[in-house]
Amino acid sequence: MNVGNIFTAIDVSASGLSLQRKKMDAIASNLANMDSIGPDGKPYQREEVKAVPGQPILFSDELTSQLGPSEISDSNIMEVAPDDFISPELKVRGVDGRVVQEPAETKSVYDPSNPAADSNGYVTEPKINVVTEMVDMIATTRSYEANVTAINASKNIIKDSLNI
Repeated sequence: MNVGNIFTAIDVSASGLSLQRKKMDAIASNLANMDSIGPDGKPYQREEVKAVPGQPILFSDELTSQLGPSEISDSNIMEVAPDDFISPELKVRGVDGRVVQEPAETKSVYDPSNPAADSNGYVTEPKINVVTEMVDMIATTRSYEANVTAINASKNIIKDSLNI
């Protein structure tokens, strides 16, 4: 069994956790700014996080960068270079997230006391649906929990394999 394969599942799940965190940040921003108007008088634009493939990471390069270029050498320690036990072809590709602003859907609200109101007393506000944001939040939370479960399962598999 290749040692790098043990950590691949954790790396992929960790990138999924990062993506879900970015999604939760965007949802929180959308809910916090659902009635906001920018200093330029334009309504807030809803943010959404799109999943994109992450950069491939060569595990042996990451291990070498963490251990340093020198090999540990001692009379009691066997000398092993990282490439001796990790396949150089092993690449981890997780997911990454890009925050994109959707084209602004707006609604006009009658509020003549608002300083951003037009001559007729209407204020242009972003059209953000609370129900849609809450459903996205629940789905994102479930995805986050699934990634945590996958990491815990991987950790248990590693722990059990060390007990063998």
